[in-house]
Amino acid sequence: MQFSDIPGLDELKKQLISAHKRGKVAHAQLFAGRQGTAVLPMALGYVSYIMCENKQDEDSCGTCPNCVRIKKLIHPDIHLHFPKISASESKYEKVLSEALPRFREFVVETPFGDLETWTRKYGQENKNLLISREDSRQMLKNVSMRSVEGGYKILLIWVPELMNPSSANAILKILEEPPEKTLYLLVSYNYDNLLATITSRTQLVNVPPNSMEEVKKYLEEKGLEPANGEQTAKLSEGKIGLATQIAEIGESHEYEDFQKWMLECWNKNLTGLVRRSEDFSKSGKANQKTTLNFAISLVRNAVIHASGQKPPVQSEAESAFIGKYSDKLGLERLEKVYALVNEAMIHLERNSNPRITHLNLSLDIIQVLNG
Repeated sequence: MQFSDIPGLDELKKQLISAHKRGKVAHAQLFAGRQGTAVLPMALGYVSYIMCENKQDEDSCGTCPNCVRIKKLIHPDIHLHFPKISASESKYEKVLSEALPRFREFVVETPFGDLETWTRKYGQENKNLLISREDSRQMLKNVSMRSVEGGYKILLIWVPELMNPSSANAILKILEEPPEKTLYLLVSYNYDNLLATITSRTQLVNVPPNSMEEVKKYLEEKGLEPANGEQTAKLSEGKIGLATQIAEIGESHEYEDFQKWMLECWNKNLTGLVRRSEDFSKSGKANQKTTLNFAISLVRNAVIHASGQKPPVQSEAESAFIGKYSDKLGLERLEKVYALVNEAMIHLERNSNPRITHLNLSLDIIQVLNG
């Protein structure tokens, strides 16, 4: 992947290129952002630029042997470490040999994909994936090896927050004492869950979400532009991976469903809320995220309306609902509901139980609406 494959985020791209040109490449860097954003693509674009044999001013060339192999993730000096099923030392090589080709396909096909997407691609939906002690031994082995082609040797660790304690502690030594021309790139979606001793030894690279216009353009270029591309981009909140999922699923979440949910909360309809939470848990991770993102978007617009400002463009019916919802609740209660839905989304992204998460959210909203 090249920087040109990533929409927007030009300032961050310039910073990464400038650091390399000035010889200020930190040996351990932590690329961090929300799932569905360009965290992994940005790290891969950076890898391509570093390893490119014919660098351009603003990107790798994309055609030299190194660039071609990195696009396929088969460069011998790029070592990939990622969550997989655990295995004993005797079975580790077999597990790795089966998982690695699938992980390469996952990244090439869905570079903005999240852990849920990888789990489905891997075919291990019912297993807890992690970076195990055996993975850390493999990292140590990779670090001790000489570079195959005499240049940089790069260890890319995807979702390091899923390292178990023993593997997390095992890599501290290699972070402290890196061999020459060895880079560690950690790609994280919840870096607060990493050991402080790891984050303190890395240079943080914050990867922000894309703008709504950048998301729309990306969908158009990929032929995924739905009937209401602006709404899809708005729901995604700058997360291209989520926007892609929404576009592929189609528009299945409308403001009427949110209105029914709020009425159930207002009327303390526990039977309806329990049924709604059950349906929510069965809808699949992509639909669950879309539901909560849609709620976040609607409540945010209601907060904007309650503040006396004009929300972004919506349909006439949706705009009318937001006005009534805003007037009914008022700014203080709307802000509380907004905070609750955002918190539920964070829990969901951290693999909480979706049924319990949604039901607890509904019960918390009842307290706000009837408080």
